[in-house]
Amino acid sequence: MFHMPIASHWRDWPLIQHGYLFVDYFFVLSGFVIAHAYAERLKTARDAGRFMVRRLGRVWPLHVLMLACFVGLELCRLWFHFDTASPFTRDRSVEAIFTNLLLIQAWHIHPYLTWNGPSWTLSAEVACYLIFAALVLVAPKRFRWIGAVLAVIGGLMVVEFAKRWMNTTYDFAVPRAVYGFFLGCLLQGLWTRIPRLKAGAATALEVATVVMCCLFVAWAEGPVTVLVTLVFIGVVWVFAGEEGKVSRLLDLPVLVTFGRWSFAIYMVHMFVLTVMLIMARKLHWMPNGRRIDFGSVWLNDLFAIAVFAGIVGLAVLAHHLVERPAQRLIDRWTKPKPAAA
Repeated sequence: MFHMPIASHWRDWPLIQHGYLFVDYFFVLSGFVIAHAYAERLKTARDAGRFMVRRLGRVWPLHVLMLACFVGLELCRLWFHFDTASPFTRDRSVEAIFTNLLLIQAWHIHPYLTWNGPSWTLSAEVACYLIFAALVLVAPKRFRWIGAVLAVIGGLMVVEFAKRWMNTTYDFAVPRAVYGFFLGCLLQGLWTRIPRLKAGAATALEVATVVMCCLFVAWAEGPVTVLVTLVFIGVVWVFAGEEGKVSRLLDLPVLVTFGRWSFAIYMVHMFVLTVMLIMARKLHWMPNGRRIDFGSVWLNDLFAIAVFAGIVGLAVLAHHLVERPAQRLIDRWTKPKPAAA
């Protein structure tokens, strides 16, 4: 909804306008989960190599599929001249294809987002994986505290150098990701030692946490946005225990299924929106030049819901035809061989 250029009722809600901050929830949660799953399992360089192959296998196939879709769209632009944009220029340059294939496009290489814009998060996440694997190998008992130091440095770099603070992507994406990821790793090492509430008190805390989180995201602007990572640390701590009724609500099959599709939704949506914008300009659906507007906000809402449904439909196909088969293949490749008797 943050990316969708449709003049809907919710388009100007502060929570939607600041929706980019929820990427930092992903970084915190990712650090927590990766530390939980791998902190005790990376003993050798071979373990670290297997870890990187598995993590890349989780994100790279779908990333390459969508990159191919964008390149295909650009070839159509070159051959059929369906708009005035110059093919393979700026954020759609040929050299950016290779940085995207290597998932280094957000390592302060380009002066803007390139190709499938949201994939900058994958690039930053891969950098975190590399740092995580190196720290666990070199200092397995202290990697969380070393990572915490790196997190503080990353946060300070965002405050000091990022022009738009936490709304930084292609330039200071890696410091931003390191800030959240390694605080998530630190939380994972501490959360079992911190007492948690039970029953009704846990439910009240979960509800209060969701409300306060949404209020903060809706309110935060400027340098204060850097504090959102600390807010998300609290959110992950509250929900990791799964003690309240909100946690049980999140276990509903429909929400679990959407969670399973969420990466595919994230990866395909910008391509759908890009094609939609090309069509909208041709059909004069953008009277102000910035957003699709049919003259009725309610009609705009219905169109936005239909676009979202279409995105989900394509995401489900991508999930079942590309994402899951690639995961199974990578799992077979990296499965440790049983030791000889």
